[in-house]
Amino acid sequence: MMNTGASKALQVTTPSDREIAMTRVFDAPRRLVFDAWTKPELVKQWLLGPPGWTMPVCEIDLRVGGRYRFVWRGPDGTEMGMGGVHREIVVPERVVNTQLFDQDWTGGETIGTLLLVERDGKTTVTNSVLYSSKEARDNALKTGMADGVEMGYQRLDKLFPLWKNTVNVERRDLVVIRVFDAPVERVWKAWTDPQQVMQWWGPNCFTSPSAQMDFREGGTSLVCMRASKEFGGQDFYSTWAYTKIVPMRSIEYIHNLADNNGQKADPVKLGMPPDFPRDQRHLVTFKDLGNGKTETTVTEFGWCVGKMLQLSELGLNQCLDKMAATFAKPM
Repeated sequence: MMNTGASKALQVTTPSDREIAMTRVFDAPRRLVFDAWTKPELVKQWLLGPPGWTMPVCEIDLRVGGRYRFVWRGPDGTEMGMGGVHREIVVPERVVNTQLFDQDWTGGETIGTLLLVERDGKTTVTNSVLYSSKEARDNALKTGMADGVEMGYQRLDKLFPLWKNTVNVERRDLVVIRVFDAPVERVWKAWTDPQQVMQWWGPNCFTSPSAQMDFREGGTSLVCMRASKEFGGQDFYSTWAYTKIVPMRSIEYIHNLADNNGQKADPVKLGMPPDFPRDQRHLVTFKDLGNGKTETTVTEFGWCVGKMLQLSELGLNQCLDKMAATFAKPM
């Protein structure tokens, strides 16, 4: 085993001819460190590369067999992407996944293993990468990768104190199940056709003046709800960025508040509480029950338990009530 040093904080070793292991201690509990590696809204704050780079794409389906996708963008517009599949997940201890850059700088697919060990409130992170060959491993070492990794880890050092007050916040998925008196084709259209969406999007005392639908995997829809005059008449925009579509069976998308141009908006600046979710995964499933009936399940993942969860549940049910009413009308 060789210790390549890299910095006083980050220890880089080569446990085998094809492997690099990077070990670092963080002054944060293991659960929070695990979240920093697995929650897109946290990952995007530190895994950025050199100054001036951003991370416009950060998608993580945290389940065995689930995929993840990262894309970084440099100041000159240059993009670098990578992704893979999760092979093993033990919350909050271990994650194993495949890794492959779009440009394939690593000589083929690698296997990454993230291991977290907590002691006295601090967490030791060991991030190991298994390469396809010794040559590929050696080439990776020559790139100065450790300096880039340590740059991100130093960002984490500054962020963990800001995040610590949220580590013990209880979270829950919001799940609402409805049986509609309509065939699955019609319920599917209610989620995908702009004219149909405008009939039900928004809770009571809201209408929907526009729905710009780009319904395809990789597409993003921009939907608007407008408050009634007695509630201020303000427009509220949301984006639905589609990650997976199985026709007549399921729609999976990432929800964000947005401006009227479809750019992500800071929920706090829109009057929402700090724990309002960003990059929130939504899943809508459809089950044909026969006899012209369809069971629809809507899941909004990772709400903080509290008032906003209660309001969201109320609003979602009111939206689905509106949807049910549309099915009573002839097409």
